[in-house]
Amino acid sequence: MSRARFWIGLGVVLVAATVLRAPALHAPFFADDWLFLDQVRSHSLGSVLVSPDPIGNYFRPLGRQVWFWSWGAVGHESPVPFHAANLALLLGSLVLLARLTRRSAGAAAGVIAAAFLAVHHAADVPVLWASGSQELLALALGLAALDAYTSGRRALAACAFFLALLAKESIAVLPLVAVALDPLRRPLAARVRAAWPLGAAGGAWLALAAWATLRRGAPGAGLALAPDGPLGVPVLLLRVVAGLEWPTSGKPWELLGDPGGPAILALALALTGARIAWPRREPKALAPLSRKLGAARSRQARAETKAGRAEAPGPTQVPAATSFPARPAVLGGITWALAGAVPVLAVAPLWSAYYFLFALAGVGLLLGATLAQSRSPTIAVLLVLALLGWGSAQARRLEEFATAASVWSGQSHVNRFYLDRGMRVVSRVVQDLRAQAPDVAHRTTFFFAGLPTFAAVQVADGPLVRSVFRDSSLRSYALSQLDRERLTRGPRRVFFFGDATGRLEDMTRDPNVLVSMALILMLDHNLEAAEAALDVAEAEKSGDAVTRRYVRALLAADLGDTARTRQEFARAGYGLGAAAPEARRDAARLLARKAADDTIAAVYALRRAVHENVLDDALHAMLADALLDRPGTRADGQLEAYAARALAPGVGLHWRRMAYVLAATNRQAEALEALARYTELDPARASQDAAAQRLRSVLVRMLPGGDLAQRALTKEARR
Repeated sequence: MSRARFWIGLGVVLVAATVLRAPALHAPFFADDWLFLDQVRSHSLGSVLVSPDPIGNYFRPLGRQVWFWSWGAVGHESPVPFHAANLALLLGSLVLLARLTRRSAGAAAGVIAAAFLAVHHAADVPVLWASGSQELLALALGLAALDAYTSGRRALAACAFFLALLAKESIAVLPLVAVALDPLRRPLAARVRAAWPLGAAGGAWLALAAWATLRRGAPGAGLALAPDGPLGVPVLLLRVVAGLEWPTSGKPWELLGDPGGPAILALALALTGARIAWPRREPKALAPLSRKLGAARSRQARAETKAGRAEAPGPTQVPAATSFPARPAVLGGITWALAGAVPVLAVAPLWSAYYFLFALAGVGLLLGATLAQSRSPTIAVLLVLALLGWGSAQARRLEEFATAASVWSGQSHVNRFYLDRGMRVVSRVVQDLRAQAPDVAHRTTFFFAGLPTFAAVQVADGPLVRSVFRDSSLRSYALSQLDRERLTRGPRRVFFFGDATGRLEDMTRDPNVLVSMALILMLDHNLEAAEAALDVAEAEKSGDAVTRRYVRALLAADLGDTARTRQEFARAGYGLGAAAPEARRDAARLLARKAADDTIAAVYALRRAVHENVLDDALHAMLADALLDRPGTRADGQLEAYAARALAPGVGLHWRRMAYVLAATNRQAEALEALARYTELDPARASQDAAAQRLRSVLVRMLPGGDLAQRALTKEARR
């Protein structure tokens, strides 16, 4: 009957895990997924395995190449089979954890361990993200290795461990866990010697990984060591166990919101499963007799040990136990949890809850072994599981993630909100590409401007567009990656991402698109790429010639090429004189008037003055001030602010003006650099400039890790 209760309770726990993660089946591919799909498409498995890893940071052929090659072929590159397979891996891991814990601490402990992991938020990301196969394969194979090892099948355990390492190297601590869970109760030295097959498997993997990494990869890539990592990781483990992630505001009551129907249902099912598996209490009349029999057995065992008649089991024989002493299982769970957290030291400043997934399995064993000793399951077991499950539910609903590297960040760097937010953008981008570019010519190159980097739409040279259109000749680049060769390799499509709409806008047919691209690059101070765009525009005679040459002249000024600046201005028809002081004073008086008609008159007069005296930076500055005040002319004002700064980079006020322009276009780091330049050139004025000082403080808060940056995270999620 105990066996039946175990499997029924475990089945209810599996339903709980499925309820929580079933929505992941409809999630799209994201970020690294496109790279792995692109690598395996139309290639044999053998050629894929000998080709370089597309990321190059780790050697994980099973979790990456083999997995994506297999499921990509089965599902014709649909994300559904990937997410379904990831969910199946999680469910299989729960079964293995329950079996392993049952062997160490009893049936009730096994279901408790599985229930804890089933509702934990750390398992969300690997199921929701197709590339989570690396984490889940390592977990499932690692648990299979431990299950085999504790049942005496050491060769099978070594094979499973070797495969787990090929999925993700973070499982390398598994031999320590196996030694701690050895059921034969031998001295430590004997247990270490018995684990030699696992050591051999680890050595074979290490040799293979070293060879592959030195030949194809980048040793050390992706690591982020920190001096406070050894102190921070144990704290992070405890936080992850309890689901302690909090918003930037740090308000405690924000952690007590409604976790949602699915989370509440899953938690209720997990608690029900744990309660079903709990052994029935003995009738009160039999309890004294049971205690007497137990005491008699203990006395007999001690006597046999003292007389030396106790016979040790064979090297691979696992004794069949009918009682489960708590101490070995509890110590094993502690060792497992701590050892499983050790690999996080290598990436502690970039930590995420799912990095602790293998360690959390050890916590599950620890909880099961501890709580199974309780004589009050309703109070102890259900209360502890409810509290931990509720903590995970609150962490799951957090609409923030860490935006700066820190061991002590309040949130994971990658959590479910991070993925949901990015996947929303990915879904819309794929829809817009298919709707706006139904027919794409061979060798077309896509250029994307304004795409949010968190969505990871543009990675490498365009695996996403090759996946969308199933054409290996296509390429795509962010605007910052533009150069002459890429602009001219074949047909091109240019898309701008609208920050207000969250949609792509096809700008390919706009005659001034190359000049617009150059202007964006100039504001980014990517002058080489801007020059490439303008050179191609000049060669193709695209857009308005006057505007094109005017922008080319400003770029030349920023590059310090005075002769070319004058030449391009002259070609555009601008006068190269300098305005008389009277003309500047007249323009300043016009700008001082507030009436709309006078402002229009001032703009007209300033435009005419600039046309006649284009090298006068003060006129450009006044024109910029007039244009920046009106939404309809703000883009022209940004260009004129850039003109003033490019023509006279030694004037501090021009850098101050550019700081406001850069801040208004979400270039916070560049705006701070402009303010620093302003302070350097005009320290006396800057020290008295309260407005500039306020802008600086706001910009700092908008950088990664700042509270304003965190508040902005919900914009895309709620679009």
